[in-house]
Amino acid sequence: MQNVCKRFRIWGLLLLVAIFAAGLTSYFTTIRAEAAKKTGFQTINGKTYYIDADGSKHKGWLELNGKRYYFNTKTGVQQKGWMQDAKGNKRYFTSNAGAMVTGWIENSKGQSRYFDTKTGIMKTKWLTLNGKKYYLYNPSGVAAEGVFLTDSKGDTRYFYNNTLYMATGWLENSKGEKRYFDPSTGAMSKGFDEIGGKTYYFYSGSGKMATGWLTNSSGQKRYFDPETGEMYTGIHTIDGVSYTFGSGGVLQADRPGTATPTGTKTIKNYLAGALEPVGQALYVWGGGWTDSTRKGVSPIWQDWYASQNSSYDYNNYRDLSIANRQKGLDCSGFVGWAAYQVMQTKSGVGSGYTVVSGSVGSYYKSLGWGSIVTQAKLASTDYKLYPGDVGYNDGHTWIVLGQCSDGSAVIVHSTPQAGCQISGTPTPSGNYSSEAIALAQQYMSKYEGYTKYDYHTSSGNYIRQGNFLRWNNSTLSDPDGYRNMTAAQILADLFS
Repeated sequence: MQNVCKRFRIWGLLLLVAIFAAGLTSYFTTIRAEAAKKTGFQTINGKTYYIDADGSKHKGWLELNGKRYYFNTKTGVQQKGWMQDAKGNKRYFTSNAGAMVTGWIENSKGQSRYFDTKTGIMKTKWLTLNGKKYYLYNPSGVAAEGVFLTDSKGDTRYFYNNTLYMATGWLENSKGEKRYFDPSTGAMSKGFDEIGGKTYYFYSGSGKMATGWLTNSSGQKRYFDPETGEMYTGIHTIDGVSYTFGSGGVLQADRPGTATPTGTKTIKNYLAGALEPVGQALYVWGGGWTDSTRKGVSPIWQDWYASQNSSYDYNNYRDLSIANRQKGLDCSGFVGWAAYQVMQTKSGVGSGYTVVSGSVGSYYKSLGWGSIVTQAKLASTDYKLYPGDVGYNDGHTWIVLGQCSDGSAVIVHSTPQAGCQISGTPTPSGNYSSEAIALAQQYMSKYEGYTKYDYHTSSGNYIRQGNFLRWNNSTLSDPDGYRNMTAAQILADLFS
């Protein structure tokens, strides 16, 4: 009986050991199974990690289901919010899932930013998407929206509300104000601009398109269509009144009026004729020689003048063909044409009075018109000049309109590029702060082309260059007393 009990105790002990062993196996199997399940995103002590299949923490970039994530390369902690790399590039990861943001994103303040669709890098400055341009402030990356931005060059651009992209072409706001933005650069038009063959004016400050009457600082008037903004040229009726506008839009009544040549042989009549091509004839190499016996301004000069712009370069038309020579005047052509205006009463008489500049004095003297005043003679009279004196040297020729109290002279001549113009010389001693230059600026600014062409209201010191042809009183009389007037007085009379 004792043996049976002993065997029972032994078997019972073995059974308990077996049951305990089985329990341990089951426990550790469960632990291993649970451990095997803890892969992927895991939050430990408030930090998010990604556990790879081998149980290790993922580090660096991870792409999963089309999303990109980033985990610290040392700790494995997932990146959330803003991140800036060693190159200064910025990315943003969502605060919950930690996914890298791409494309447009708008924050709670309504500010929009753009992140590269491949790299996730936040863009700054200029961005082009689907043919549209955007501007993202640096360094914030916030997109410009509903604002005008002016760059360092003075160019102004506009960026739309909501859509954010840069405006191009015509833009009209809720007030009916129109502006125009260059289709390529987006720069807002300011001043005069030709669009689709029509001329418009946009105020320099606001860029708003002008409509109705507009008067510039020189007193010149233009009219712009109240609806379209197109500048008027030619004849138009406004409020029942007929007006004529020049090719440059200036009201014809506002073109500087100069004394009308009367056909009499006087100093005033000579100077009045010489002023006629000013603002109407460009400089053309060899120009005027074919028009040496023409009375009045050639319509071809006028058309050529009106058809060109500020980039005009006479060197492109100096082949001496008749077609080109008819387009304007060179210095000799101008002086010869001016002489013809006072000496003849109709076109086509003789062969005219146009010769090369260096021969002007000797030729006119040979005709019995006057005498030559040399530099030595001028020096002995303290460089005294008279209205109508014709200056010349081997390279240029000009006409004196009058002399100022400081000794400087106002002249009229044809010179590159802008052609016939009024200019002022420095004083005989070479001072360019002269009265003559100030007068030339005052009177040339009255002309429509003053802001269009490269007029030289200051000239070389022609008082100290070359010789002068001085008219005999018997050739050109002076009943108006011009020889006793200053340049300012003469100009005031000629432009009255």
